[in-house]
Amino acid sequence: MHRYNETLLDHFKHPRHAGALPDATGTGIARYPTCGDVTRVFVRVEDDVLIDALFQAGGCGPGIACASAMLEMVVGRPIESALALTARAVADAIGLPEPKMHCADLAISALRAAIEDDRVRRAGGGEAR
Repeated sequence: MHRYNETLLDHFKHPRHAGALPDATGTGIARYPTCGDVTRVFVRVEDDVLIDALFQAGGCGPGIACASAMLEMVVGRPIESALALTARAVADAIGLPEPKMHCADLAISALRAAIEDDRVRRAGGGEAR
């Protein structure tokens, strides 16, 4: 069993940006089949800025903590800044143990999928999924 630091535990016990976003302009989902973790991210983009985002996660505590911390890092920022965020930066921000790195990868993958879905919808292509 891993010992988690207070930052990670705080994001797990008190997740920020959790829930569904009814007026989302994009939605992305990522799954990690080995353990069954899943993260869904909803984004609302206006003028190339990530105005709002929420997540839903099923799986372990670190998965919830990664999604929470990640969205704190990108909401209110330009899309290009959000796309530049790395799983390593999310992991470092919460002190994620290396064996749980897939949780940060999952969060980033769901965010990028949501942003891509927004782009496809704006281009008139319907949903990217």
